[in-house]
Amino acid sequence: MNWTEEFRPTKINDIIGQHKFVEDARTWVKRNKMPNLLLHGPPGTGKTTASIVMAREFLGDDFKTNFLEINASQDRKLETVRQTIYNFLTSSSISGQVMKFVLLDEIDGMTRDAQRALKRTMERSVNTTFVITCNDSYGVDDALKSRCANYLFQPLPEEVQVERLTTILVGLHNLVEVEESHLNLVQKIVENCSGDFRRAINEVQACIFSDAKVDEFINATTKHYENALTRLLAGNSSGMEYLSGLVRKGQSVKDICNKLLQSVMNMDLDDSTKFMCIATVGEMEWRSRSVSPKVLIAWFCSQIMKNKRK
Repeated sequence: MNWTEEFRPTKINDIIGQHKFVEDARTWVKRNKMPNLLLHGPPGTGKTTASIVMAREFLGDDFKTNFLEINASQDRKLETVRQTIYNFLTSSSISGQVMKFVLLDEIDGMTRDAQRALKRTMERSVNTTFVITCNDSYGVDDALKSRCANYLFQPLPEEVQVERLTTILVGLHNLVEVEESHLNLVQKIVENCSGDFRRAINEVQACIFSDAKVDEFINATTKHYENALTRLLAGNSSGMEYLSGLVRKGQSVKDICNKLLQSVMNMDLDDSTKFMCIATVGEMEWRSRSVSPKVLIAWFCSQIMKNKRK
């Protein structure tokens, strides 16, 4: 079983790193009432998990029938708001439970028209809590933001991730304490994942199950980026083919930027070239809010090639 599911928190006290949210969540449970929520922040910080935990706390045994989860980046159309959500809200619960939860995951991928339609649905809904999650709050309509309590989920500190992963390994292997080799693996992978705890869990699991050396495992994820950068810096446009291929496979520009930055830091480059690459990666991530991924990758590659020739 995937560790991200097997060890997903099920109670408020199990949520790690998001202290302000946990503190307020305890208060909502005591009062048996909570506001609509907008949870935003980088991937792997626990937004979806926190949403599901709150739904379970309030719905109890009616969780399966009174909880609706929609991936808004996939169900982008206005019809989703008008039909799927409306049908869910107007249906009666078998147990008579009147409270319902709607989770809209990755709402920054939903069209603006659908977001605007949602605000009226939220206003008219009775005994329904809406929880909205997104990586970038800039992609959320201001009218929706104002109808929710906003919480920024920050990347978990590395020491918190290491402690949690160590606890998982100790429990899995029935150990008194984790072996030094496993601790070394955990620490290096956490450093490599840039705050994305979900990815850290997956990579630790993959590394252990494949019995791979941690350095080889990490290098395997960055060597292709380094090769692409090397070709671009040499004036060879073939480096763009690999990066463009990642976009076609659905990888986000933000993830590509993180890997490119890690690759630049690992490469043996002179200072001026290294700083130029870092600045260009940073600008690409900033531009990703308004420029399509395919165009952005082409722009990045042209900038690297052009600036290197100067």
